[in-house]
Amino acid sequence: MRTLLLFCLLVALCALVWSRGWRPPDRYNPWAPLDLAAEPDMFLRFKLARLSDDPAQCRAALRDGGAVFAPLPDREDGNGCGWNDAVRLSAIGTARFASPVTLTCPLAASMVLFHRHVLQPEAEAAFGSSVRGVDHVGSYACRNVYHRDQAPISRHARADALDVTGWRLADGRHVTVEKGWADPRELGFLHALQGEGCRYFGAFLGPDYNDAHRTHFHLQGRGYGFCR
Repeated sequence: MRTLLLFCLLVALCALVWSRGWRPPDRYNPWAPLDLAAEPDMFLRFKLARLSDDPAQCRAALRDGGAVFAPLPDREDGNGCGWNDAVRLSAIGTARFASPVTLTCPLAASMVLFHRHVLQPEAEAAFGSSVRGVDHVGSYACRNVYHRDQAPISRHARADALDVTGWRLADGRHVTVEKGWADPRELGFLHALQGEGCRYFGAFLGPDYNDAHRTHFHLQGRGYGFCR
């Protein structure tokens, strides 16, 4: 009885505090909008998942996070291909993509988080230079996994994956996944990108996964944080 009374008093106190307008700091509030510039908190996965249900909030987060993009109308190409809530992403801050990429808005948000909190700091630490360009071999493609007839449909077919092959630094250096994986001077940087970047994506696959990924990192939105 005493436990129930204490619980009721606690609920009443919380309701009173909430009604007076008090809210916990955003990093301790799972329902706070995701700030892509802020240090990621314990609710990162939950807040990323919520972006899928709120396109307006997702695009606002991209704008505030320094992304250069244009919203795209939804599109269905048949056979399960197409996209919903996608954007045409051209740059993140001073880092421009070799060509604009079509990505779901939540995946674009993951890219912003990765660039701000992993890619740029690791490039500065490893090479003393910032990233100015992102090379890739495409995002949207209406196809099955590995182009096999009997395979499941690829996340690329829903604009929910991007294959990144390398980065161009402000000092002129060009780092690629394929060559860097065999270069001790660059391998640590690439391993750091995958190790630290895993938390922002549903999948982060590279050369250690299989030979099909020896030339690039596969960055995917939906998934369960599978990284190899």
